[in-house]
Amino acid sequence: MKTILVMLLLIAAIAIGAYHFLDLRLGALLQGSINGKSSDREQSFDDLPQISFPMLDETRPRDLIDMDLEFPESLKELNGRRVSLVGFMAPFDDLKDMRRCMIVPSYVGCTFCSPPNLSQVVFVTQGSKDDTEGSYPFIEEASRVSGTLRISLEESRHEGQQHGFLYSLENATISPHKGEGPKRAPGHGTPDNHKKGKESEPLPEIAWSELVQEISGIIGQEPRYPIRLEPVSPERFEMIVRSDLERDFPEAGHPQAFSLLGLFPEESGWTDTLTQIQLKRRLALTNETGREIYLLNTVPENHPYIRLSIVGEIAEALTRQQFPLKRRQSESEGRARENDDARRADMALRQGLNAIVIYRYARSRGISTSGRPPDELLKKGQEQLNVPAGLYHWFDLPRELGPFLVDFLVGSTGPLTGIESTFKQQPSTTMEFFRPLWYQDASLWMPDPVAKDFADGFMETSPAFTNVLGVGGLISWLTQWYGVSEARALTGRWAGDRWAVWKFPGNDSVILLETRWHDEDSARRFQEAIPYHPYQRVLRREAGSKQVRFLRGSSQSALSNLGPEEQAAPQQGTP
Repeated sequence: MKTILVMLLLIAAIAIGAYHFLDLRLGALLQGSINGKSSDREQSFDDLPQISFPMLDETRPRDLIDMDLEFPESLKELNGRRVSLVGFMAPFDDLKDMRRCMIVPSYVGCTFCSPPNLSQVVFVTQGSKDDTEGSYPFIEEASRVSGTLRISLEESRHEGQQHGFLYSLENATISPHKGEGPKRAPGHGTPDNHKKGKESEPLPEIAWSELVQEISGIIGQEPRYPIRLEPVSPERFEMIVRSDLERDFPEAGHPQAFSLLGLFPEESGWTDTLTQIQLKRRLALTNETGREIYLLNTVPENHPYIRLSIVGEIAEALTRQQFPLKRRQSESEGRARENDDARRADMALRQGLNAIVIYRYARSRGISTSGRPPDELLKKGQEQLNVPAGLYHWFDLPRELGPFLVDFLVGSTGPLTGIESTFKQQPSTTMEFFRPLWYQDASLWMPDPVAKDFADGFMETSPAFTNVLGVGGLISWLTQWYGVSEARALTGRWAGDRWAVWKFPGNDSVILLETRWHDEDSARRFQEAIPYHPYQRVLRREAGSKQVRFLRGSSQSALSNLGPEEQAAPQQGTP
């Protein structure tokens, strides 16, 4: 079910895209009885408890590993009762037979339209299971729906839950709504009078000062210093991106460690590879002080995709002015940015805020957040890189995690000023993004960080490099053999880790990875999941231990540098 929940939005977006190609006019059929049947339930529609899409949107995920959901009490009280809802039909099986369909907050007619949030899609079954006669037509205008509400709780077993929906209306009756149609729900934005291809049409001109002021209003923060937009050539933009990555992800040990873990092609350059990945995604970048935003001079500023990118960078600039980056601060000035995992947590928080600002701006202006980038960017992105999928997953993780935490903290419409306290006492590891409740409740979170000198004395020489991989890094590593949901489940009770790399003559190297867990069972499950590797040794774990350690060499000769006990350790993660 958890995997289905994650995929539902994509399915819904594809399904409702069929509207653009089919035009069914029901005419008198809709004005008369549906399917030739009258229903007593229609007469009592106004007397039923009414639910709304804003009410449904109060449901929020609160854990990205277990996919736990928090339903509002107002919905829980109506679970199992017959309720009413006004919305628009979308096909589930076939547009010609809407026995099973979806109800969404506003009509959409093409693939360009922004799909609704998962919490704004209701699975509907019309008629009883024993009723197999006739078909149920598509209603193009706003519809009145009445049915038995089913919420997808953990213990639920209804059909909607099996298909991955949060809510269902069973044994439903649907008819045209004769009153005023529902207002467009947040997150379901579509430009007025749009048509196919309109996502590429230039937006109206807007003064730079007005755009900055508008984004300041969304965030609730005024700029401390003027923000300047500077168009730059592709050559200079690449230099800026490269310099930024060198500060965030220095060469020190990363190529060796990630190559040994199978996350990085050994023959490639570390900064070169990350730069190419970044250039396939970025066309604007904020400088360290938040006073300048660099924009590729080869792209049109008023293209919708470009405008939203600039909006995100304005948000980044405002945030950097208010909460400066800590990459240059001393260790005495705070815990953040002291290792890779903490640095990536800082990135995730900032990227999450940017994504929410882009979403809210797009919604207010009727811009699709799923529009195509300009041709200039598409052509640049056609080059194929010889990069393992795990590295892409690792690199993109902050962008995926950030919006989840920010939305959890402020909600879909809450004031973004509420994020200030999070910047002042921000999460120190990416685990707190996967499990925001742990971030809010210290009693749920049992961190057990590995000391920086954990590998000193393990070999005759001290390691050349050491750093923290983080739960996000472990998940990216495991996704080379497992699905993302399986990798998350295996690392769900991570407490800490650290890697160390030794370099030997002949270009040999060895990595030691130590992980710590909340309990022995979690440690055992992770150890058993460690995949086979010919140059790997999994160190034996004592009964009751919550620690797992394994060594991996670049070759068989690299393992000769290990002690006799480590050389004799098993290759796979068996106790």
